[in-house]
Amino acid sequence: MSKEGMSRRGFLRGAALTGAGVLMAGAAVGCSPKAAESGAANAETVSGGGASPAHRWQSEAAAAWRTPIDPIADDQIADGGTFDVVVVGGGQSGTWCARSASMNGASVAVLETQSEADFLYVGGEVGTVNCQWALEHGATEIDREDFMNELFRRNAGRSNQRLIRDYVYHSGEYLDWALEDLDDPDWLNDPANVHVFSADHSENMVMDPSGYKYYLGTVNFRPAAETGAPTWNWGEKVMKHHRDKAIEDGTQWNWAYRALYLEKDDSGRIAAVIAQKLDDETYHRFTANKGVVLAAGDFSADEDMLRDINDEYRHLAESYGSIEAAAAGSMFGVRNGDGLKMGVWAGGHVEVGPRAGMNTGQVGTGAPWGPGFVILNQSGRRFCDECAGGAEGAGYMIPRQPRGYVVSIADANWREVVEKMPPCHGGIDQTNGVSYNSLESNAAKIDAAQPSSEADENGLFCANTLEELLDAIGIYDDDQKATALAELERFNGFAANGKDEDFAMDPRILKALDTPPFYATVAASDAISMGLCQTAGLDISSEHEVLDEMLAPMPGLYSIGNNSGNRYIVNYATPLSGMSLGFCLTEGMTLGKKLAEA
Repeated sequence: MSKEGMSRRGFLRGAALTGAGVLMAGAAVGCSPKAAESGAANAETVSGGGASPAHRWQSEAAAAWRTPIDPIADDQIADGGTFDVVVVGGGQSGTWCARSASMNGASVAVLETQSEADFLYVGGEVGTVNCQWALEHGATEIDREDFMNELFRRNAGRSNQRLIRDYVYHSGEYLDWALEDLDDPDWLNDPANVHVFSADHSENMVMDPSGYKYYLGTVNFRPAAETGAPTWNWGEKVMKHHRDKAIEDGTQWNWAYRALYLEKDDSGRIAAVIAQKLDDETYHRFTANKGVVLAAGDFSADEDMLRDINDEYRHLAESYGSIEAAAAGSMFGVRNGDGLKMGVWAGGHVEVGPRAGMNTGQVGTGAPWGPGFVILNQSGRRFCDECAGGAEGAGYMIPRQPRGYVVSIADANWREVVEKMPPCHGGIDQTNGVSYNSLESNAAKIDAAQPSSEADENGLFCANTLEELLDAIGIYDDDQKATALAELERFNGFAANGKDEDFAMDPRILKALDTPPFYATVAASDAISMGLCQTAGLDISSEHEVLDEMLAPMPGLYSIGNNSGNRYIVNYATPLSGMSLGFCLTEGMTLGKKLAEA
């Protein structure tokens, strides 16, 4: 392909599809991006805007990040090489795509913003359907059609159902292959390294509390030792192994290269990525003969994108009267939405809303007994079925309560409820010998709490009566305390009769708070979170093709993982914990093979 076929016009032609109207909006509000000096795309320009994001509401935020950056002068761009596939992002989905494409004979280049020394694979719970290894270690066979129906119901039928089907029918076999390729059965069979989430669960576990179905099949790669820092064997052992294998197969892994924008050839096909090598700030063109794959993750570190795209987060902030409540704070790494920006600038668009992220807006109570227990708001009242939807159910309702605090309460028989709750996202892992968020480790914290007028080092209040517990908490005035005591008495009456007349809590979960000592945790009701990551992204087809404004595939451009959308609608409330990583595995492996064989 000639250099003329990769001209500045090629970049701008794609940007015009989405940029023209936004440029006008940007001019109107005075938030158009700062021009690149001498053609150089500095970090401020690449982020999508030069002005501070402070006080930007949605229209202003959208104008800032949706406006394309200026392209680099052609004489400043060096040739980075020509490959079959160029993958933008070397995280979860990008690694699997590179592995799959290279093992099937494709030449691959990966562009990863972070340096090798700083890089971290985030996450360690991998949810798949009917992985044989999981079935042999405590998982249960999942009816695929039943699972799909449950997920469609939770997503109000709005997810791309073919994407869901691919996950349901192929995720288990991909995980089996990934583990077999390790060729380390001793490591795999040691539960201190890897185990099935709640494999050793009680026979009393309820898999469909209040009508929400859950499935036992998540493989937890969290090491048993508590290190005080996030560690996941999934990344350290499994992902790194497959990255190394991809490199052995010929993949060129480019660390500390930040992808800036896409270029089209004269036919309109996406054909190259312009990237900046961060250590010397030089620019390079990576040409893709078969396809460019956007796998750069989410946009948690970009406030403008959060306020524009994440409807749940923005609406909660607006309800609090300050858009500043919707602030960026990426959990790990850069996660600044580069891949999504590039797709939009080239002519793609963000999936249809309502959009949220993984646990966006959810407020946790910090309770070591997990979901399923009574929660009272600042008025002293219950406000939902606490076991419906797992940790997400009550968590999403908490920021919609009166401003102040919420209180989660348990009694000495708390294990009876924990053992009935399913292996939901945010739930307690019942597998013996596992220290992170396990029944054993949480029991140690609760059992250590002693009656006192103050919280202990784990944030637990403990008292011999419910009234003393509310006094120790110290958040209620006399009227609120009276309401809270009456509400607890009402709840205990429901438990005695086996029927929750207020919120229809599953009678199998419903248990009275009647055995001292009593325990409580307190959390601010307005401590809204943007979530662990953003799960809204580019609108894609069932073949992972990025769609243009006519909902037609853009030739040569693909998106996977959290760079793309159409999987979790409204919020990440899944019937199987760890589905996000399971999707990354499935999408990466599927697309890599497809591109290699194209």
